Amino acid sequence: MAGLFIGVAVIAAVVAVWWRWRQERRQQRRQPGATIRLPIVVGGFDEIDGCVEEQRCSCGGVMALSGETSRRVGERRYRIARLVCQDCEREQQLYFDVTTVFH
Repeated sequence: MAGLFIGVAVIAAVVAVWWRWRQERRQQRRQPGATIRLPIVVGGFDEIDGCVEEQRCSCGGVMALSGETSRRVGERRYRIARLVCQDCEREQQLYFDVTTVFH
């Protein structure tokens, strides 16, 4: 009988951790710059550097730039910054709309 209670407790703990992780991911995807559908609109490339420097990981660590790439979708131009947490090594992408820079 004790084994049953321990089993239920373990399952409940796993579900609780999964649920928290899912909620955290959902919250992160709603932040500006989290997806190409919600880019951060910038007027110059120097603004990208400022935004990248302000980024913090959910663990509290500082995010460091590990690379950048560009993408064009129709008339819109995007800059995508790849970030890595210096503490937990979590990776993240940050999307910027740089269309106005080119006009």
